[in-house]
This record gives sequence, structure tokens and C-alpha cells, in this order.
Amino acid sequence: MLPLALAGLFLGSGVAAAHGSGGPGPEMHLPRIVELDPPVPGLSVVVIKGGARLRIDNGTGETVDVRPAVIGARAAEPVIAPGDTARWADPRVRAAAADPVPAEARRAWAVPLLVGDQLVLVRGEQTWPPPPASAPWWLATLLAAVLAAVVGRRAVSRPGWAPALALLTLTVAGGHVVHVLGSALLFEDRPLLGAVLGTAGPAVLAWAIAALGCGLTLARRAYGPLLCALSGGLFALFSAFGGDAFSSPVLPFGWAPDLDRLTLVLTLGGGLGLFLTGLAALARDPAAPPVPALDEPG
Repeated sequence: MLPLALAGLFLGSGVAAAHGSGGPGPEMHLPRIVELDPPVPGLSVVVIKGGARLRIDNGTGETVDVRPAVIGARAAEPVIAPGDTARWADPRVRAAAADPVPAEARRAWAVPLLVGDQLVLVRGEQTWPPPPASAPWWLATLLAAVLAAVVGRRAVSRPGWAPALALLTLTVAGGHVVHVLGSALLFEDRPLLGAVLGTAGPAVLAWAIAALGCGLTLARRAYGPLLCALSGGLFALFSAFGGDAFSSPVLPFGWAPDLDRLTLVLTLGGGLGLFLTGLAALARDPAAPPVPALDEPG
């Protein structure tokens, strides 16, 4: 079992690095649309993907041409036919977030459009929301790790604690599932199932290991706590590069940012505590009586 755990943790470290560098990450700034000048009935422009892109829904009956940032050098700027939708990352929006942060914590930007023959400006501003206090989140993570380690060690030596360990493992896994679901919502141009699986990646294996570990733990089998520990170690490694979420005000998450921070507390802190459960299980005296199954006395 130990070689399996080490292999899983090695795989998890690579996934954690990839997860931390791929896709949009936490930011200190957030763009928002102020107005369309002049307003055009049927034309909608919104900020998506945590501020990384813009989306136009063209319900005007006219072709909408996003004018390029550099005249004569069109890059990602789309031309949207009537009834179509387009998404793109506009360099003018990103340029407004360049350092230094302005004293008023906001900076205006504009993207010109041609709606048929009419010039329309998408007026917006880059904002810098106040960052959250990170210390309470790190303290909660530490407490989650301690609590998980205590529950895990008790479950290894005391069969009556098996349901608590199973519930803890499901809670940590559930935190990771919520994180994946919220992150997948940013990819609103993809089918939800594909976005979830693409965001989760190999973490789906950790979900399966957690479920199996819970089942075996409730059945009072020796490998149950080890599998719970392996899943916890993987969840902690998947989350290891996410600590900047505690200090960044803008997160790539489809729901409330504090909910994503809570999932990080569970997966990083709870996952680490679960991993320590595995060390306790491996260090258990081989001469000690095995944990009895449900159909055995004791």
C-alpha cells in the first residue's frame, strides 16, 4: 500500500503544478462594463471568465465588428454576425490593469465597435477591490488539518471512530468537487459535463479513491483509512498552489469567492490532516489486533 500512496502523491504533485498554472488565476483587479455609448437595442456586452474575457451577444440584426486595438492588425477581435455570440480577450481591457494601481483604484477603458455603420463604444473600467484578510483563512486551514489528523488517528486505533473518518473524507472530497464545479462555470462556452471533467482532470481518480476509502472504512477494513489518507494527500497537493486565493479579491470561480476559499480550507487543511492519518496507519503496531469488520464483535 505504501508504494501506491507514494505513486499517487507523486502524480498529485505534477497535477497540482499544472492546475496552478493553467487557466485564469486569482487576480487583484476586475473589469466591469459601465455603458454602451450609445445604447443599441439587442446588443449585450458582458465580462466573463473572472474578468479574463468579454462576450458579445448580437441580437441587433446588424453585423458587429470589434475594431482592432492596432489599426490594420486584427488579432483576436471578432466580427459577430446577427444572432451570434463571440468571446475574446481584449488587450485594451488588460492594458488598463497595468501597474501602478491608480490612487482612485479604478481606470477607464473603451472598446470601439461598428454596429452596421454606427460607431459604438463599450465603456468600462478596471477596478481593484480590497483584498480579503488572509490570516483567518490560514488559521482555519491549520485548524482543519489538526482536526482531520486527530479524527484520523482515532479512527486508526478505535473502530468506533470509523464513521467520523468516512464523513471527514467525504467532506474534503466534497470541498474539492464544489471547487471544480465553481471553476467549470467560467467555461460557459462548453458543455457543463465537459467543463467539469476538463477542470477536474486526474482529480476524478482522487474522488474515486475517497469514495472507496469511505466504504472500506465503514466496513472496518484495514485499507480504508489508508485510502482515505491517499485521497487526502492528493486533494492537498491539488490545492497546494492555491494559497493566493486567501489574499486575492478576484477568484476564477462562478460563485461567491468566500465559498471557494472555504473549499481551499477543506482540501488543503483537511487533506493534509487525512494524509497524516495514513502515516498513523502505516506506523500502527503490526502485532496489534486488526480493526474488526462490522460482523465481528468489538
